Amino acid sequence: MSMSEFFPRNVRLASIVLAMFVLASAEISMEAQRTDAIQKRLRSFATDPLPNGVTREEAASFYKPDTLYEYIDGGADVYLLYDFQRLLHQNFRTPGGELTADIYDLGKPENAFGIYSAERSPRYKFVTIGVEGYRSEGTLNFVQDRYYVKLAASGAGAGAALDPFARMLSRRIGGMARAPALLAKLPIQHRVAHSEQYVRKDPLGHAFLAPAYLVGYAWAGKQESKLVLSVASDSAGAKARLDQFVKHFQQSGECTAAAELGENGIRAKNSYEGRVIARTQGRYLIAIFNPPDNGAEILKRTARGLQ
Repeated sequence: MSMSEFFPRNVRLASIVLAMFVLASAEISMEAQRTDAIQKRLRSFATDPLPNGVTREEAASFYKPDTLYEYIDGGADVYLLYDFQRLLHQNFRTPGGELTADIYDLGKPENAFGIYSAERSPRYKFVTIGVEGYRSEGTLNFVQDRYYVKLAASGAGAGAALDPFARMLSRRIGGMARAPALLAKLPIQHRVAHSEQYVRKDPLGHAFLAPAYLVGYAWAGKQESKLVLSVASDSAGAKARLDQFVKHFQQSGECTAAAELGENGIRAKNSYEGRVIARTQGRYLIAIFNPPDNGAEILKRTARGLQ
């Protein structure tokens, strides 16, 4: 190889390496700016002025997806499933005790609602803070916009600071203070209060239904029903999910077409899931497990609400 051939080739190689380095540096810089912006916003929620008698103990700690396990080792995987972005953890002094604030940024309101709904039970004592909140002795948790807030108080009288502190955070978070919009399109009558869920993995044990919204319905003297709204990207995706649903029940029980239920309607049952009716509506698969006597009408009403 001549010198004239050697140098141009190596110059080109060096240019490529330099371009890759510049691109990587730019991406690192953008990610650092994004991280700074997220942490700055989280910090602004719990800055001064604070409720009467509450003082900050130390600077806030932040956890990222790759470090969350350091704070909640056993529960980190569930938060990561809901696209966890960042956690602010900070301790405060209150009259007679301490208060700990954990503010989780889940990136999107539906993800925040999803992790919140995974941890709450319809039997909890609920409070009207944010979209929804619940409290027990020494704790108060609520969801609002893309944030899941968990407050814990310890010490005599410290619990009195939970409510004013939570409402301060709610005002500062602002944004969307309502449940995911699709839940408002589902039937209200006979709905079990606080039963709504957003599930990103294996709704009712079926991976092909994810992601999906789940809502409980109850009638006097009858077993509770569960309405599942599986969200696909388009109508073809919804039909593919229904086909998997059909295959599952054909293998585990029985499944028959039910044109009277509407678009791709089916009736199915097996020994451990009981009876199920289902259909599609555009990009949605709608299913009711343990449907009531008027289940067909509920299914059609749900489909109409999604048109």
